[in-house]
Amino acid sequence: MPRLSILIPAFNARDFISQTINSVLAQTYTDWELIILEDRSTDSTLQIGKEYSAKHPEKIKVYQNEKNLGMLENWNKGISLCKSELFVKLDADDIWMPEFLQKSITILEKYPEVGLVFTKYLNIDERDAIISDSEIILPDFANEKPFSTIPLVQMGEDKMLSFPILRQGLSVMRRNIFEEIGKYRYLLSKETQAATDTEFYFRVGLHYKLYCINESLYKYRVHKASISRKDKDNQLSSQKIYEIKMSILKYYYEQGKIRKKEYFKNSSEVIFNYDVFLIQFLFKREKIGEAINLLIKSLFLNPIKLSTFYLQRLINRWIVQK
Repeated sequence: MPRLSILIPAFNARDFISQTINSVLAQTYTDWELIILEDRSTDSTLQIGKEYSAKHPEKIKVYQNEKNLGMLENWNKGISLCKSELFVKLDADDIWMPEFLQKSITILEKYPEVGLVFTKYLNIDERDAIISDSEIILPDFANEKPFSTIPLVQMGEDKMLSFPILRQGLSVMRRNIFEEIGKYRYLLSKETQAATDTEFYFRVGLHYKLYCINESLYKYRVHKASISRKDKDNQLSSQKIYEIKMSILKYYYEQGKIRKKEYFKNSSEVIFNYDVFLIQFLFKREKIGEAINLLIKSLFLNPIKLSTFYLQRLINRWIVQK
């Protein structure tokens, strides 16, 4: 059995999946198997996968679901097909640099306490052009050294997601972690399933050290059909942040890593901030009744805080107009 299983969950990925597979074939590390799990696409994704499998039958296997499962359930089914010691998921429109696997696995060999390794990444568009200013600068605590996510959560809800890491679900990890903490899971709703990567990182980071390689070895595709672009267009991103924070805080409280007082204080702040966003969002969408009901509810729960918030907004507008 190969040491590493690579999972590509695929749905309607005809335009990019060949580049993705080619980036796997170009890896300097070669002790791997590639499993493509095709989720009943309506384009030629399955055919393309089978063509690669026919050329590399010892390396590439293609499976098709009996029915469309959707993103998260397809991921988890794919994980069950991957039996190797190490595991990594690669989206069907993204690209690896040739040394991505070798450098990631070298870190796992060097640091037995590290359970998951990821790298910096670059955003690219439909034509493979790098989107300007997309390369991140790592914070010192995560710059080429093992780190835990426990201190991040203990910093509070306003800080724990403020660092430019733990955002993209691309990482080489020890497969036994799934047996210990579970697979990917829905947060508070199915609409935010693409955010499960971040929540999963924080679950792993409570039990294991994480490691970020200070090198962009991964290209993340941003295009019209991509999740990140859709989130920006329909404003789902605010809901994602809300659900990620609530799920992380709950898990860390249940695991005894934050106290009850800290949990309720931070959770209340997350709820308040999201309610304020929703009120404004509903008013903009002219859903007046829903906005007023939520405003009344929030005013009942946080009368001083909400009044202070809107008073400060009025003062800021007055200052700007003056």
